[in-house]
Amino acid sequence: MNYWVGTVALVCLCIGVILLFASLSWFVNRQNDRLPMAFLLALVCLVVLQSLEFVYQASDWMARFPFFLKLVDPLIVMIPFTIYGYVRAIQGENALNRPMLWWFHAAPMILVTLLAIPFWSMPGELKVHWMLQGRIAEALWQPLALHGNSYLAVIAAASLFYWWLQRRQGISTRKPAIRDWVGHFQLIQLIIAGSMSARIFIYHVFGEAFSVAYVLAPTTAYLTYLLLTHAHPPTHVPRATGAPTAPRSVADVNSQPAADSVDLALFDHLTQTMEQGLFKDNSLTLRTLTDACGTTTHQASAAINKCFGSNFYDWVNHYRINEACNALCNTSDGVSQICYAVGFNSKSTFNTAFRKQVGCTPTEYRKKNKAALNSGSLIQQPKRQ
Repeated sequence: MNYWVGTVALVCLCIGVILLFASLSWFVNRQNDRLPMAFLLALVCLVVLQSLEFVYQASDWMARFPFFLKLVDPLIVMIPFTIYGYVRAIQGENALNRPMLWWFHAAPMILVTLLAIPFWSMPGELKVHWMLQGRIAEALWQPLALHGNSYLAVIAAASLFYWWLQRRQGISTRKPAIRDWVGHFQLIQLIIAGSMSARIFIYHVFGEAFSVAYVLAPTTAYLTYLLLTHAHPPTHVPRATGAPTAPRSVADVNSQPAADSVDLALFDHLTQTMEQGLFKDNSLTLRTLTDACGTTTHQASAAINKCFGSNFYDWVNHYRINEACNALCNTSDGVSQICYAVGFNSKSTFNTAFRKQVGCTPTEYRKKNKAALNSGSLIQQPKRQ
């Protein structure tokens, strides 16, 4: 057994399992953001699978169960794509939205699978023999299956390609947290490509063929750093139709002396998220908002208080009441139906918040604007505080 390789692989495996449970928790809890979490979960699963393969090859399990030799290689080459898919998903796009794209992105996996078929068809003893020969020197590796540097070159090329493709497509969101998060995962692509290229370079220049487990370690370490320092990774909030006018934009609060540029930037970020319809969530809390924006509740609360001039719930109610006013004037929905549709949990709370902001009850407001509803003219929105 190679104890050094086995130790590194075991450490990567333990860390990968921790990340796997964290990813599963995010996947289960984020009902409205399943696509990004699915790509992230796939990425962590592949890291765990690769770590398991290294532990398997570094121990005597390889001789006992040779059937599993190089069996997961076609899946591992999909790591660069899962990173790219996650990056696109948190921007609200699906990298697999067309059948043709499935074949395009699966091309590396298909290539490695086809080239591994001759090796997989060998008896178990021969598989172990060629693996041991490949450890001595790559020139002794005879089967057609991609092995060593040739296999690493496929992964490095895929990482560079997806890094370039993401750079070419750009970032389609203004959210600072997501833009920063995309930058981190772009760096992971470069770490993968750089570590693979370094291993190939060292072999050809110095003749040293160290285990790929050492190549996996930097990627696992950086991914762990990201996911553990960002307990709630930023995610994409789908844009809802008919979003209301923001009760107060950054331009409206530039004159606030207590709000500095950091608070204004964060408030702008929070406003953009709220305008996408998040306020309609009946279970919305400050924690839910900060999870979507990738910030803390303390920072968000301070920014709202300084820039809006009131607390979080008054700020949310402004969006809900504005939306309710639009519904009261432009639809025939009942007051109770509108109450729950805009995010309130009880009619009494809705009536109290409505009277506080507009100065009358929802029913009175609808009667006053009945003429505007019939004529189709513009509706006067409630005044901002």
